[in-house]
Amino acid sequence: MKMMSIITLLLIPLISRADLSTAFLVVRLDIEDIVREIDAESYPERSLESLETALLKLKEHKNKVFAPVFNYEQEQLPLSGLDLTRMHSYLKIHLTILERGLALADAQSRYDDITVDENAMALMTISLLEHRDVYLNNERVRRLLDKKDEAYDVKRKALRKAYERFTNKKIEKSLRRAIEKELVRKDLATQIKTLRGEYKIVRKSFKGDFWDRIKTFVVHHISGFIGNRAGSVKFRKGMMWQDQELNNKIESMLLPMDIITEKTPFILTDKLIPGHFGHNSFWLGTEAELKKMGIWDQEYFKPYQAAVKQGYNIIETDRSGTHLKKLSEWMNIDEIAVIRRNDRPTEFKAINEFYAVLMAQHGKTYDFNFDVETTDKLVCSELLYQAFGDVRWPTEAYLGRFTISPDNVAEVIVQKNTPFELIYSHERGEDKIDHLKGLEQLASDLGYVSHGHDESGVIFEKETRKCIDLVKENGKVVKSCVKAWLRPVFGGEKIIRWDYQDGANSLSANL
Repeated sequence: MKMMSIITLLLIPLISRADLSTAFLVVRLDIEDIVREIDAESYPERSLESLETALLKLKEHKNKVFAPVFNYEQEQLPLSGLDLTRMHSYLKIHLTILERGLALADAQSRYDDITVDENAMALMTISLLEHRDVYLNNERVRRLLDKKDEAYDVKRKALRKAYERFTNKKIEKSLRRAIEKELVRKDLATQIKTLRGEYKIVRKSFKGDFWDRIKTFVVHHISGFIGNRAGSVKFRKGMMWQDQELNNKIESMLLPMDIITEKTPFILTDKLIPGHFGHNSFWLGTEAELKKMGIWDQEYFKPYQAAVKQGYNIIETDRSGTHLKKLSEWMNIDEIAVIRRNDRPTEFKAINEFYAVLMAQHGKTYDFNFDVETTDKLVCSELLYQAFGDVRWPTEAYLGRFTISPDNVAEVIVQKNTPFELIYSHERGEDKIDHLKGLEQLASDLGYVSHGHDESGVIFEKETRKCIDLVKENGKVVKSCVKAWLRPVFGGEKIIRWDYQDGANSLSANL
């Protein structure tokens, strides 16, 4: 397998770099030292043992990472930001282990240590074949994992190329010959024989993905053309622009991890975005606050220290991509709302995880496909979706994908049992009259009506229509579309309430 190892080694850079610092998953801490030992060329047997240990340790987390993914898939719900983070970081670690393993196999083939070479290739091939159920079987998951993601330094088609390298016909035949010559450990040989039927299935898995990429490409560029043209049309400056007193007031109330959302009715794109608000972003915090939390001197944050010192305390995604911005620049708006998560992380480990994921989004381009599950590109609301990944954000199904709008983000303040709180809401009209809004008024802007109170607070509901089957007194079943009220609950559920009256037939129920 000497020639094959050399060929695969030349292609290593296309997988990912060996640095695991971009993999934000708890398994990294358990596995990083083991992965590092695979590079020990002076001790090939120990390196082979480390390769096997790393692959086995990774596999221990397989169900934990992917079980929630397929539960949501079965329920036809979008994957959460946390699911996406875990799934991509798991793949990143796997690809890194394979990269180290390829380097080991190539080194030993050059030293004519065929046994280590063949066993290393067997281990890595078995690992990928055993991951077919989570990587390849589900079309949606496979396509998400095969996209580029700068946050994890995963290249486009990295998953596909890994399978092509380890499960192609030449590798299959080479391992078969090695097994016949008893160059592969018996337990590994048995596993290879058991998984023999997987090769053909794997090699067919990526067929058809080409047309999905074409569709995504076309939609992205058409949408981008329209969005960029509309975004360049501005009728005036925002009514809050260059109001230093207001800037100071807002900055004094902001805390790290606060969500700030705005409305700019004087920009044409605001007319194209559904709902009330047009943009969301995060307040990173000041230098002093970031130091107090222990974030300032983290390696991933050091590239942004100079900018934060200059007042770039906001991270946002707009048509130019994900970047930092000053509050004074951000305030070219007519309306602002500040939303705070009251159960936000307080322990360093959780805070560090939040900021590590958040800052990993920096530099990503704009997602003109508006797909909340694709992490290679983002829109403003998807930045929040990724960072507060444990939140089941409201989303909308649209053209075969799930989207999240600025209004969807703001809707968390009206949910039952929500940990999010409206801190401040302020609109300034063209007449320069200021309107400070309370929760009920802002909820109305979002399309919700208050219907009394319960133990959790104000009941906010949105009017809709639902078609239901009704049984008349004569036993006849008829379909009737009636007015209903939806009450969102934090965590993704919705309470549906309707009142139906038709002579002697009536219905009043909660679902």
